[in-house]
Amino acid sequence: MSNVVSLFIEAMRGAGIHPLEPIGDQLASGKPVRFRADGDKPGRRNGWALLHLDAIPAGVFRHYRLGIRQTWRAGSDAHLLPPAERHAIWVKAREVEAKRRAETKAKHEAAAVEALALWKAAKSANPIHGYLNRKGLTPFGIRQDRGCLLVPMLDPAFRLWNVQRVSPGGSKRFLSGGRTSGLFWPHAAHLASGEPSKGPLLIGEGYSTLAAIHEATGHGVVAAMSAGNLETVAKAMRGLFPERQIILAADDDRHLAENTGLSAARKAAETISGLLAVPLPETSLISSGTDFADIDRNAIADRLAAAEPVEA
Repeated sequence: MSNVVSLFIEAMRGAGIHPLEPIGDQLASGKPVRFRADGDKPGRRNGWALLHLDAIPAGVFRHYRLGIRQTWRAGSDAHLLPPAERHAIWVKAREVEAKRRAETKAKHEAAAVEALALWKAAKSANPIHGYLNRKGLTPFGIRQDRGCLLVPMLDPAFRLWNVQRVSPGGSKRFLSGGRTSGLFWPHAAHLASGEPSKGPLLIGEGYSTLAAIHEATGHGVVAAMSAGNLETVAKAMRGLFPERQIILAADDDRHLAENTGLSAARKAAETISGLLAVPLPETSLISSGTDFADIDRNAIADRLAAAEPVEA
């Protein structure tokens, strides 16, 4: 089996798709896999592949940005496969993908039911909860279920799909099987009348980052919950607020070989013609990862005022 998987990956490389992350185990499971390939920007996964190991092993792979789309069968040159056989491989791949999407949708719906039940049963968050106390935050827009804070995660229609559970020690978990893509935690983005609130809208990664920004400025905020989700959420907010100034408040992951937080925020800002704000100036000698919740509250407004357009 491992030899077949290796041959399949080698065929992908021969076609110009070079995975940058391990995908062998996922291919061997028979499930579709999305992956980042050589040339993809941070947070992008333009590679897609599916391998069947029953009978004569066969599979299909593609790269959306490069426009590569190819079938493969063990022991054969994919370019020489009869059209009917290539078509059959693609049909099988579509069937498997459709089944996977249906299963994923069912899991998302089930998690949404659980999230709503948890949210309705939850109590007001304890102001001295360990996580809030350590971050120096007062609770708003969240609730508490026993020892865990609940951060609601909504879609652009403001339907609750998931919750992030935050322990006193700071560990964070989403509901198993729940949707995360395109979801966000919003606060004060709208007035009680339904009209947009005044001032710019701030978008960033985590709850604590955006809660700190709101406490310091009173501006409307939206937490995308992860760097990989920033661009999707930013596009959704631009759709809701076409004319509003939107500022991406980046996490500065300068302690990492690749500054994921800054790169993702910059890309999101560029996509929606927004501004980019960073918690520390480039000249800062601090070498650790820093977000807006880590800096003095009195400095947040100044750092946001220094936000600039992103040069393409």
